[in-house]
Amino acid sequence: NKKISIYIFGDEFAGEGSVKEVIKVVDRINPKDADGKTKIRIHAVGFPIPPTAPQHFQITSRRFATLMRELTHKNGGTFVALN
Repeated sequence: NKKISIYIFGDEFAGEGSVKEVIKVVDRINPKDADGKTKIRIHAVGFPIPPTAPQHFQITSRRFATLMRELTHKNGGTFVALN
């Protein structure tokens, strides 16, 4: 019955699943209570990908940022994207 926080550090989401699929799974595992709050808060830190990196790294980096923005927003956390 305690609230906890999870911290995610990363720079890319290269999983085969979609961002929406991950959100659905987390919503099921970490449901909101009557006040609209989750028991587990999710925070994330995104590391930069250099603009000179290959295109596939640019894409997976954007996917990571998209996923983390949505996860942290829906789960009472904060996403910090470093530049």
